[in-house]
Amino acid sequence: MKASILITLLLSTLACTAAPSQTTLNDGKQLRNGKIGQLTWEASGVLKTPCTDSKIAIGSCYSLSLSKDPNTNLDTNHLDSPRQRNEFRVPHGAAGETRTYSWKMYLYSSTGSGSSFFHLMQVLDYVTLQPVVTLDARKGNVQIESSTLCKSGCPKIPMSAFTDRTTLHTMTITYGPSGSISYKIVDVSSKKTLLTYSAKGALGSSKTAVKFGTYRSAYSGMTAALAGVGDYTQQ
Repeated sequence: MKASILITLLLSTLACTAAPSQTTLNDGKQLRNGKIGQLTWEASGVLKTPCTDSKIAIGSCYSLSLSKDPNTNLDTNHLDSPRQRNEFRVPHGAAGETRTYSWKMYLYSSTGSGSSFFHLMQVLDYVTLQPVVTLDARKGNVQIESSTLCKSGCPKIPMSAFTDRTTLHTMTITYGPSGSISYKIVDVSSKKTLLTYSAKGALGSSKTAVKFGTYRSAYSGMTAALAGVGDYTQQ
């Protein structure tokens, strides 16, 4: 009798501590998009919610997965230049508008980088369809990139200082030709500031938006890309 009660209690405890069931928003077999609150998502890879890894300190969390196969999880709008995408976009901003955003990201250290683009964040001008500022994983670093603002003097940190930890990203941006940006990345656990970037200049045009997630060029020999993002806010 006592043994039966103990087994029942153990099973109840295991049921309570089991990982939550996930909802699959995209299975990685096609390019899909949708809306979650104020955000629009676009995914060619696997997108699920919530995140089930207890190491990820993100409450409202979305699991992002891109295959190491350069012929899989492809964005079918760009088959002439193969790429994979799991991204969230904030509402478009007009020139002169100032917004403050925050979000969290957990990038696994099993995710590698090469010489081609791998955007973890981008400020995208929707008139020219060109990024103005990006946060990229490239050649073993996580770095700010901008051909018009900081050029070759953009800040960077080793990927090892960014991966396997929950990072808080905070950005205040004024969109448009006379724009400005202030961007900071902090380690949520240690409270240590990992990277900061501020600039004044052209931050898009009449229609611009911030995007974050995992968006990269596809090439032979790349690793799978695994991440969690969420806890988005805007002001």
